Amino acid sequence: MAAVSTTTQRATVHSLTAADVHSYYVLAGATPVLVHNCNEVFYRAMSEKEFNQLGTNGEITVRGTENFVTQDREYLEGLWHQTRRRGGRNAEKYTVLVRFEMSLGIRDALIAASKRPGEIGQDVNAVHLKSGRGFDAYGLRPGSVGVFNSRIVGFGRVADW
Repeated sequence: MAAVSTTTQRATVHSLTAADVHSYYVLAGATPVLVHNCNEVFYRAMSEKEFNQLGTNGEITVRGTENFVTQDREYLEGLWHQTRRRGGRNAEKYTVLVRFEMSLGIRDALIAASKRPGEIGQDVNAVHLKSGRGFDAYGLRPGSVGVFNSRIVGFGRVADW
């Protein structure tokens, strides 16, 4: 790619929905091209009790200081194995894995609202961004959980957890 050019103009678009996924056509020159909106995916490992307390659209209610979400299932699988190795200590906290389908731009929105461990302190309005071992985790706090909840498109329990 040599350059990016951004323009804004009004145009007629044609929408369609296939299996609850929004898609649309755009013109590439004179050629119509089907464009498919891809959602961003996040995960949260939680207890059965917390899963039953999710909102009707999957909204998370922060209990305590923060609830973490991540785009990396591998990270959560590592936590799950760690808790089982310790003789089950806290293993009940990770019995359910939830997959959240999120609207595009959620990762950028979480980063924009975030502070790193040395900066966040008791700020309940920020997202706690933790990076380590190649993974990013986003700590949703009472004043920042709305950034996540407002962009949930769908959610469900992961069967093979």
